[in-house]
Amino acid sequence: MSTGRALRTRERVAIRAAVVFVLLIALGGGLGLASEGIEGRTALRDGPVGTLTPVDRECGKEFCDWIGTFTGTDGTVTERDVELRDAVDARRDDVPPGAIDGVRLAEGGGTAYTADYGWHAPVAKGAALAAVGLAVAAGLVLMLRRHRGAAVSR
Repeated sequence: MSTGRALRTRERVAIRAAVVFVLLIALGGGLGLASEGIEGRTALRDGPVGTLTPVDRECGKEFCDWIGTFTGTDGTVTERDVELRDAVDARRDDVPPGAIDGVRLAEGGGTAYTADYGWHAPVAKGAALAAVGLAVAAGLVLMLRRHRGAAVSR
């Protein structure tokens, strides 16, 4: 069975570099997304409850996240520059809401989550990104081996 011509050294190096790149992006991005979802789930379960008072926003291409001061219900926890994660997409021209009650602070203190935060989606997207990346990398490795076998059999 012929599998095509043997790969040149430059092509083998490029494929190996592509495998490493795909693995870094897929696993890094996948684990990053999944860890955000897991952090949200943990905060919603165990984090201190309080109020977030938005004072600023941090915007991406389409939507913004509110940045504000978190104050615990019992007054013992106060954190500044806390990013709010919730199910409502804020826009650049939205007026900051007043104090948002019932938010939970994550362990590191930099992020707070509302009860409507959907932690399932980031975990699923992270797992899917990692799985697709691993499949692409495995396909590249198999292609490299297939062409190596063609060079040996000639």
